Amino acid sequence: MAKTAGGFLTALLLTACGYSGNEDRASVTVIEETAPAIKPVGTRLNYISATARAAVAKGLVGFDEEGRVVPAIAARWIVTDDGLSYIFRLHDGKWNDGRQITAERVAKLLQERIKELENSRLRYDLRAIEEIVSMTGRVIEIRLNAPHPNFLQLMAQPELGLFRAGHGAGPMDDLMMNGIYALVPFEQSGEEAEIETENEPVDDPRRVAMRADNAAKAIARFQAGQTDLVLNGKFHHLPLLDAADIDTNDLRLDPVAGLFGFLFVKVEGFWAVPKNREILAMAINRPALLTSFPQVTGWQSRQKIIPEALDVEGINTRPDWAGMTMEARQQFAREHVQRWKASEGPIKPLTVQLPDAAGADILFLRVRTDLRRVGLDLRKAGNGATADARLIDSIAPYDSPQWFLSQLTCAKTPVCLNDADAKLKEADAATNLQIKARLYAEAEKILVYHYNYIPLGVPVRWSLAKPAQRGFAVNPRGWHPLNYLVGVPIS
Repeated sequence: MAKTAGGFLTALLLTACGYSGNEDRASVTVIEETAPAIKPVGTRLNYISATARAAVAKGLVGFDEEGRVVPAIAARWIVTDDGLSYIFRLHDGKWNDGRQITAERVAKLLQERIKELENSRLRYDLRAIEEIVSMTGRVIEIRLNAPHPNFLQLMAQPELGLFRAGHGAGPMDDLMMNGIYALVPFEQSGEEAEIETENEPVDDPRRVAMRADNAAKAIARFQAGQTDLVLNGKFHHLPLLDAADIDTNDLRLDPVAGLFGFLFVKVEGFWAVPKNREILAMAINRPALLTSFPQVTGWQSRQKIIPEALDVEGINTRPDWAGMTMEARQQFAREHVQRWKASEGPIKPLTVQLPDAAGADILFLRVRTDLRRVGLDLRKAGNGATADARLIDSIAPYDSPQWFLSQLTCAKTPVCLNDADAKLKEADAATNLQIKARLYAEAEKILVYHYNYIPLGVPVRWSLAKPAQRGFAVNPRGWHPLNYLVGVPIS
């Protein structure tokens, strides 16, 4: 696989033309394997479309290059002591058609957008909003039904960027220049920015050109100097970095949190019993699995659902076998499987759905080897086949136990537990933050022993950028706004 990938990358590099730019210009390539079109409207945005939306249609708040929440349409805000009300004072700004931004219009647009997002990845998160009220010409209030300590991180998501009749409020405008999706500073909006000539406009040299490519082409473009920045790299693309001999100083790894593991979507026979799914969790040698990808020396394994940083003191949600050695775990699993086969008969292989990529093949072979050591087997689901489990590889949009647990509810996966759902619902409704945190921890404990999700590690998100790249920084959100690349502030 490495030789094939290397040959393809070499061919691309030999035919590539160099890219020359300066700090006022940036060329960005986003890795998109299946849907490369840039469509910043709608509710189910791929990475490149979400990146475009954040650039041209900011919301009340946004993220800066370090993943921090910063003012956008809102100039500032206050939070009431009970955590149930967020009051935003808006900037004195305009949409890109010149119309004034008002609190009444923003409140209405937010209400409409939240209704649209009922069919999006944020649909459960946004249920925390009870009411949006326009208070004066430049002040709006968002009232919650329960405290949400990370509410501003939720409001900074690109899906909550606002369009009014197709017009955003910056910080940039998009246009097509010679067939390339380009972004220019918001002040350059309107007819003047849409004029295309053989030479680019000279009134403001700041430009971001963005395109989508598969991982191999994106890496080749970077090596050839055709692009300054590659975004949205994932674990299954990692072998291509070795094939292209990428300089380790150019590889940037975001310290993200999220879910990376096997999520059961169908259970029958052996796998219908939670205790048997626990055997799968015990049998996988996570350190050996993750060290199969040498580019990510700090890849962290996981045995539980919620990151340790969000743990509640006094509640241990790690599985009982967490303290056992790998050898002891495998011995226990092997004896359990032998007893099952003796009484119940053969066990069908576990089928998993994985990306069609070299990195996913490495993961599959490692896990299959571990399972065969204890008398089990693993198969990849063919095209159109129903798998027992699928690999979930998702970044948490905000720092809350609620997000991690909500991904494993009956609304998200058919292999679920009503008791855990009830506990999670109780936690969501709690108004006392200490009680809320404890209820989340109790819900996690229920799910850990249900084993509908088998954690492997934290997600991997990587980018390629030269060390001196302006406006780029690794961050825990895995999010990289385009406007900072050319020195354009969000507000």
